Amino acid sequence: MRGWIAAIIAVFASLAAPASALALSGAPAPALKSPAEYLGFEIGADRTLADYEEARGYFELLDKASPWVLVKRIGTTTLGRPMIAVILSTPENLERLDRYVEISRRLADPRSLSPAEAEALVAEGKIITMITTSLHATEVGAAQMALELAYDVAAGRSESLAKALEETILYVVPMNPDGQQMVVDWYERWLGTEYEGGSMPWLYHHYAGHDNNRDWFMLNLAETRVGFDLFFKSAVPQAVLDMHQMWSSGARLFLPPYYPPANANVDPILYRAMNLVGASMQLACEERGLSGVISNAYFDAYWEGSSNSVVWWHNQIGILSEAASVAVASPIYIEPGELRGSDAGFPRYEMMINFPNPWPGGWWRLRDIVDYDRAAADAFILCCARNRGRFLENFYRMGLRAIELGRTEKPFAYVMPAPQRDPVTAARLVEALMLGGVEVHRAAGDFMSGDRLYRAGSFVVRLDQPYGRYAKDLLEVQKYPDTRASANAPIERPYDVTGWTMPLQMGVSCDEIAEPFDAALELLAEFPYPAGRAAEGAWGAALRPEINASYRAVNELLGKGFAVRRLDEAAASLPAGTFVVPARAGLAAAAADLAARLHVDFIPLESGPAGATHEIRAAKTALFKPWVASMDEGWTRLLFDSFNLPYENVSNEDVKKNAIKGFDVLVIPNIRPGIIKNGKSDDPESVRWQRPLPPEYAGGIDTQGVENVKAFVDDGGTLICFGNSCGFAIEALELPVRNVLDKAPSDAFYCPGSILKASFRRNHPITYGMPEEGHIFFSNSLVFATSVPFGKFDRAVLASFTDKEPLASGYLLGGELLYRNAALVEYTVGKGRVVLFGFNPQHRCQTAGTYKLLLNAVLEARRSS
Repeated sequence: MRGWIAAIIAVFASLAAPASALALSGAPAPALKSPAEYLGFEIGADRTLADYEEARGYFELLDKASPWVLVKRIGTTTLGRPMIAVILSTPENLERLDRYVEISRRLADPRSLSPAEAEALVAEGKIITMITTSLHATEVGAAQMALELAYDVAAGRSESLAKALEETILYVVPMNPDGQQMVVDWYERWLGTEYEGGSMPWLYHHYAGHDNNRDWFMLNLAETRVGFDLFFKSAVPQAVLDMHQMWSSGARLFLPPYYPPANANVDPILYRAMNLVGASMQLACEERGLSGVISNAYFDAYWEGSSNSVVWWHNQIGILSEAASVAVASPIYIEPGELRGSDAGFPRYEMMINFPNPWPGGWWRLRDIVDYDRAAADAFILCCARNRGRFLENFYRMGLRAIELGRTEKPFAYVMPAPQRDPVTAARLVEALMLGGVEVHRAAGDFMSGDRLYRAGSFVVRLDQPYGRYAKDLLEVQKYPDTRASANAPIERPYDVTGWTMPLQMGVSCDEIAEPFDAALELLAEFPYPAGRAAEGAWGAALRPEINASYRAVNELLGKGFAVRRLDEAAASLPAGTFVVPARAGLAAAAADLAARLHVDFIPLESGPAGATHEIRAAKTALFKPWVASMDEGWTRLLFDSFNLPYENVSNEDVKKNAIKGFDVLVIPNIRPGIIKNGKSDDPESVRWQRPLPPEYAGGIDTQGVENVKAFVDDGGTLICFGNSCGFAIEALELPVRNVLDKAPSDAFYCPGSILKASFRRNHPITYGMPEEGHIFFSNSLVFATSVPFGKFDRAVLASFTDKEPLASGYLLGGELLYRNAALVEYTVGKGRVVLFGFNPQHRCQTAGTYKLLLNAVLEARRSS
């Protein structure tokens, strides 16, 4: 009965609501339609999907037809599509939405609240919850389920949801509109063929693909920034459910509790609350007869960087759900013997305490995913509603605890001393912290901490603030916990990386302050980018090579036809590699524009450089883009686009047809040699998941392409390779170098995404601007043993491991294998060059400290030997 009443109220309220455009115009509200009526098919039906534009249109229909639904524009995607939040609650709650968000904001920062004020806000407030869907766009189930969920709320079809929404305001956010549209378009294109349900030959996020869920502290992507605004500013939820899908051959659904290890910077109350919510969701699945639900397996609670976990350090419940996948929307049949366990908490596919009701196998359909996701979503909403006051009070108290920890326990702060080698990159780090809600101060005067003097202008991150644990987690050195039962047991493999210390990745000096200190501090209200100066001397101007932004300025100057040279050796206060720009008409205006936009200083030169210089000529750059989509290629595109470095993508066919002949540089990102050569991975783990592509996208560069790459180098081109693609170059060009980690067993060497110390060769064109000692990000990387050159080969070791214990942050087993070996080598081959990066210098566009190695390699490609 209550469902019918809610439906009737919804219809009359939508007609009468004075704030609606329809009421103001006198037009009748549109009829409320079910998803099936609107789309022409039932949600979850085999081989049918709503694309993003259809989904957005349906949500907007519900907004107009029901006062229980509100659609808000929240931002714009990378490719320019509108992003929306679909907000579900009672009409009364939606009328007071701004007030409830304000209450949430005030509880998030308890410093301005008395206990009595906090108690009153908790009593008045509603718990704000959020479900994010299909961030990984091939994981289609949640985005489809959300249509059904919103309809059931709008139409009053669920008495339990209607009751829960009296206490809850739910945001439903499709997180990857571009990808949802791409995936559905591709899927429908190949329906009824042998390629139905197969992979696309490009990324489902323009730059990041699957790695769009690895950007949640660096904020490179437009969608991540929209998410941060929702999480920490414009919605401020107490609980977030991030819905994903996983492989097909294990459990049917993962829900928390998470698998060890845990992160010590997360409040214990939060772990307990997430366990409570996860257990409630598991119970709901069992009550609906949904078998195969697992917890305490697969996904750990340690790593910082995903959309579901970034909220933990902001005192918000973050729940990850992972349903077993189908072939996009096509059903699959799984034999019982094909169901498998895994190492992390689930060694065998059998009944266990964390897996009490195994799924027996059989047909698995999109509708099954929708049903499991819906059970999880309903239980999430109901659990949060039942615990409204408790969760709001805990939200407030965790903020108080974070402040107290920062006030009473070391470290007390982090300081980025002034001046920095690269002040623009330091400001970028501060920007990322501030977007995450962290308060950052600038020292108004010099101050002492211990025996260290810090100059005025230093950035200070105090930890006695509500998000102090978030700042600490990003700025401290990680030490991956060793949870093994014995020294001989294998280490628990992390789900992603073990080290992410932002200052080390970005090349920013940052000190941990281990004792209380006094300083005059000014709270930053805006991102602290330097103003930039555009001074031009009688001869011209100079740009320092230590500053990443100088490279973008140079690319733009070259694009406008300005001459640019570099110092071969240090001169006066300018280091080797300094860019010098002779004066000419238009330079003053160009420099003023660049200084203002890029925050760089143009240093005036009254006379020409005393020492030798060499000309920088824009290199025509090709970036290899195979049809087996590569996230590393996407991140490289983002880096090149961010630095206005001109390039063209070249495909397998382009390389086979020798279209690379007219280029100066060929960049091959971290792609396995088998994919480069024949389109098939040579990694046993990856090949199991690789589906065949349609004929026009199949294969690799083949034998002819390999010969063309060899000719490209012999004729004077520069080949730049990262990670696994170095193996391709070594084999194809018969380079006299070997990977010392080739075939090293995991019990002898293991480095799962860590930051390592490295030494850089001084005054080489590729290492211009680098410090002598720095850091690289190491993840399944290559390490080179070189030999004395002979014949047509010569080599220069540009980065090497000179410390017997090179670990800086994360985890490393077998570091002695790296000692005195190389991470970066340049080879001379015929008339050309090969630059081998054993690591990714642009890893997920987080490693700003090594960007200039890649930017130099491209800029210096046309230099004379």
